[in-house]
Amino acid sequence: MNPEELLTVSECQEIDQLLLPAADRFAIRVAIYAQRYLQAKVQSTPLEALSEAQVYELVVADPRLQAEEAHQGGFMTWYSQILISALKQLRQIAENEGVSIAELTLPQISRWFAQRCQERLQSSPTSP
Repeated sequence: MNPEELLTVSECQEIDQLLLPAADRFAIRVAIYAQRYLQAKVQSTPLEALSEAQVYELVVADPRLQAEEAHQGGFMTWYSQILISALKQLRQIAENEGVSIAELTLPQISRWFAQRCQERLQSSPTSP
């Protein structure tokens, strides 16, 4: 994995400081990673235009992931689904923010997840 595709220590700390459930903080990390991974793979294509089939093709063509697939069958399918799911969220965030997926920042992505979390909390029934 290239270092520029991973989150920095300061980004991890920023995410860890959010008052969100662990699942939401993990989803933020996945979204940022997916944004960086896909952007590095399709430099000339807007991420908004990627289809599920194209994401899968990118994963299958990645030699680093082929080795993992050989070691653990089904990895590429699982990994593709993770990226596709994150891409769907990134599309929503980008539309909400009025920017392209490539332009999304950590604060914008974090804010969107925090809003979803708040909506879940408000819609859940209160206990007696």
